[in-house]
Amino acid sequence: MRHWVLPLVLGLALAAAAPAAEPPKDVRTQEAVQRYNAGVGALARRDLEHALYQFRQAIRLDPNLVEAHHNLGITLLDLRQPGQAAEAFSKVLELQPDHLEARLGLGLAFRAQGDNAKAIAEMSQVLPKKGDDPQLQLALGDLYRRERQPDLAVTHLKEAARLAPTDPAVQFQLGLAYTDAGNLDAALDAFRRTVELRPDDADGHYNLGVIVGEKIRVLVDEKVTAYRKAAELRPGQADAHYYLGVAYIQQAQLSRVEEKHALLQRALEQFRLFHQSAPQDPKAPAAVHNIRVLEPQVK
Repeated sequence: MRHWVLPLVLGLALAAAAPAAEPPKDVRTQEAVQRYNAGVGALARRDLEHALYQFRQAIRLDPNLVEAHHNLGITLLDLRQPGQAAEAFSKVLELQPDHLEARLGLGLAFRAQGDNAKAIAEMSQVLPKKGDDPQLQLALGDLYRRERQPDLAVTHLKEAARLAPTDPAVQFQLGLAYTDAGNLDAALDAFRRTVELRPDDADGHYNLGVIVGEKIRVLVDEKVTAYRKAAELRPGQADAHYYLGVAYIQQAQLSRVEEKHALLQRALEQFRLFHQSAPQDPKAPAAVHNIRVLEPQVK
């Protein structure tokens, strides 16, 4: 059996049928098989237009030649004609409902057309017999991400990562799925693994930076909440006011432009409260400096 990697779908492969072993005696059917075999040869050479012609001729001579329809679908997918590919795979399933590769091909065709729900429905029927295929798990994970179902995406991508632990594409998609699911720690691990496996992956490094930034934002927000609560519970604790001011500045640096003014105003108030409470503290000169810098910014 020959396997053709389809660039449309995350490296997921379809199996193209081999040439027929013995041509039949009926003249018309014999010519159909000869055309079919010529198409298989053209497909092997990546001469897609010639393969397309030969498979169509084979089907014209023998409409029930299942593998001609199947290989026609593969060729059409390679030619970026997923609508016609879906018709070819559907015909295979009409003739042979248990044809696993045609079911997979139909899922790939639906995915290429952007019909994610139908693609999931078809690929899910293949999964029980090909659950150990990491590329199928990867494709399903990607589809569920597109359908905004991050938990299901994570389930399939974790399985893909288990089956193919050194595949950076799997780790990258897993990072995206964890991000969608709001699990920043797991996303961080996945993107770190991505760039470890593929150091020149610009998208991996970019997303790693994004997640680190989100983690910093979460930590800064937590920092603001903690110091604000400390200052509320013990207003006379000067250090709580000072560090809350610092935290508000950090929060402003990570916030949208329209939010910065209010956050810097809060920082200024906290540095003033600190200076009033502890003018002799070693941090007082820094607080005075911050007040002078912030005052013109919040007018």
